[in-house]
Amino acid sequence: GPVFCDDEGERWALKAFTEKAFYPVLEAAGIDNPMVEGGGGVQRHKYTPHSCRHTFATLLKNVQASDKDKLALIGHTSDEMLRYYQDVNIADLEKITNEL
Repeated sequence: GPVFCDDEGERWALKAFTEKAFYPVLEAAGIDNPMVEGGGGVQRHKYTPHSCRHTFATLLKNVQASDKDKLALIGHTSDEMLRYYQDVNIADLEKITNEL
C-alpha cells in the first residue's frame, strides 16, 4: 500500500508529497534545492522525487545483483530503463580505463 498518506489513509498526490515530505526532508538534510527554469520557461525545483530514482539506479551499479531484482527495486521491467536511470560519472569511467 501507499507509504505517504493523508489523515484518511489515502495516497498523497505528487504535489502533496513533494510539498509535505520531499522538500522539507531535503531542507532538513541541508540539501540546497534551487529553482531552475524548465521547459517552456516554467520555474521548478532542481531536485524532484524523480531525481532520487536516478541516484538510486546509479548506486545500484556497484551492487552485485541481478538486473531483474534491480529493476524491481526501481519499479521498471526493461533493461533499457535501468541503463537510462544509471548516470555515468567520471570515477566509474576512470576505474574502467585504469583497469586497461
